[in-house]
Amino acid sequence: MMLFNEKKIAVLISNAGTGTNLQAIISGVKSKKINARIAAVISDKANAQGLERARKYKLPTKIVPKKEELLSVLQKLNPDYICLAGWKQIILDEIIEAFPNRILNIHPGLIPDEINGVVKNPDGTPGIWNKGKLTNVAIQNFLDSKATYAGSTVHFLSDEFDFGKILEKTFEKIKSKDTVESLYKRLKVKENAAYVKVLEKLCKGVNVLVIGQNGREHALAQAYAKSDNVLKVVMTPGNGLTDINNPKVKNYPDVVMSDFDGIVKVCSKEGIDLVDVAQDDIIAAGFVDKFNKLGIRAFGSTQKASQLEWDKEWARKFMVKYKLPVPKFASFNNKEKAIRYINSQPEQVLFIKASGLALGKGVIRAENRKESINAVSAMSKFGKSGETFLIEEALIGEEFSLFAICDGKNYVVANWAQDHKRIFDGDLGPNTGGVGSVAPTSAINSEDVKIIEDKIIKPTLAGMKKEDRPYKGILYLGGMLTKQGVKIIEFNCRWGDPEAEVILLSIKSDYLKIVEAVLSSKLKSIKIEFDKKVRVSIAGCSKGYPDDYSSVKGKEIFGLTKATKTPGVLVFGSGIKRIGNKFYVNGGRVFYIVGEGKDIIEAREKAYQAMELISIEGDNLHYRTDIGWRDVERMK
Repeated sequence: MMLFNEKKIAVLISNAGTGTNLQAIISGVKSKKINARIAAVISDKANAQGLERARKYKLPTKIVPKKEELLSVLQKLNPDYICLAGWKQIILDEIIEAFPNRILNIHPGLIPDEINGVVKNPDGTPGIWNKGKLTNVAIQNFLDSKATYAGSTVHFLSDEFDFGKILEKTFEKIKSKDTVESLYKRLKVKENAAYVKVLEKLCKGVNVLVIGQNGREHALAQAYAKSDNVLKVVMTPGNGLTDINNPKVKNYPDVVMSDFDGIVKVCSKEGIDLVDVAQDDIIAAGFVDKFNKLGIRAFGSTQKASQLEWDKEWARKFMVKYKLPVPKFASFNNKEKAIRYINSQPEQVLFIKASGLALGKGVIRAENRKESINAVSAMSKFGKSGETFLIEEALIGEEFSLFAICDGKNYVVANWAQDHKRIFDGDLGPNTGGVGSVAPTSAINSEDVKIIEDKIIKPTLAGMKKEDRPYKGILYLGGMLTKQGVKIIEFNCRWGDPEAEVILLSIKSDYLKIVEAVLSSKLKSIKIEFDKKVRVSIAGCSKGYPDDYSSVKGKEIFGLTKATKTPGVLVFGSGIKRIGNKFYVNGGRVFYIVGEGKDIIEAREKAYQAMELISIEGDNLHYRTDIGWRDVERMK
């Protein structure tokens, strides 16, 4: 099941040489220095000596005499790394393109870091590249050139001949009486060790890339970074707080979330093993599918599966088909028909919802018929997302968010929270993307959760599988507990924001191992542990959010560092830019304060104490002062 901790290697050999590099790799794997398994030893010749070594260790072997056949063989194996160990065939460009920064070669020469560069020997003399020269010819060139040192380079193959990203160099001082045989014998020992050293480093752990910049992605980066099996977490673009006090986290602030090609380049540069696709727009754009097609493992729902979120009309029809509990609704793409429908209904509170994604703001609550008609007209402001829209009855009850980790068939309920969407205290004002949350919320209890699993989660996963859309990832149920039972407000196909900030912290288990279990469809084989703490998140917003807050952008933020030192409090960045040691506003939801405690009272108190330490230049900080008020009321 350990998809990342154990890499998969293919070793390519020929009938030249004695197979010492292959033996070094085999020994490194057997001794567990190299955390990998050898998926196959491949040769172009059936008489290669290395094949006998492979069979001795009961390793799979393949003969590929034609270079044009190699790509399909490698694609079927899909190794993490391809090691050339005396391979003589020309590696075609299409193979290098299919496995970027995954094909290792050891070259008998000193390849520079830059195409026009020069390697310096330990004594300062220029090293010999030996570009285009093989084995004995290359060693003879060291001697003919009167070089003081011979050397070899382990590098990733590139389309530039005998060049590519340098992984390791090794040097051997040339003696006055050296022959090709004596020099290469000593150098070969260092070559073997260098190959093992490189593979040991490459296979040691996992490099994760998290796409996004908000509080949710910051919380995810922290969750991954806590794993001992994660070497580093790269964020595209990240924010001004994500890499503070965490040496494992690195931002690429100039690579935006929607720049797929730019993110792929970062993956190649940073040796990324796993990409976490956690934001609705890029999930809907099929980023998970695109990464998987490139051979880059991605965590998140596929484009087909995520239609549950990005197409509310399709989702409602799916729910009806599989007899899931939904409110009364009707869908329209014609304004006049929608108005006739509203006029045909009794005077009531309705929700008008854009069918597509609208940054969490595509839902308008209408208190009467007049407001409903105005809301229909307002759908045009959501562009393509609002071309099709739903008209739904307003549900009365307790709203909640429940999150399930799913592997296509099995699931684990992570936790449940209560989000606060309205911008002002008392749940007044326009909807936002979420300005605070509580987890676990007392809005529902364990008995409710059991009913939700039986009536919603299980049939949803079964239905998605039947529709040939197996659901892998985080399933977010936005629900309402009414007098008639639980009803589905909506499904989202990722962690919520700000719910992620309060739920991810409650997971005691290694988050990377949870992701591995999902991707390998073996969620049943692991136990996920959660703590018992209550957490409250409060969003610090730019004054004017969610409408016009443009005048606040660029204003300095004060007190963030002090707030991070408050016991029982964590701070997650969102719309924050850092210049030097100073922080500036770069969005509507600027940061989240998370307080934790034994109950809602303690958690709330810590969060608000920390919030009082922070301000935005010009008195431009806004936050709700009543986050969690329902849970407090239920305690009385």
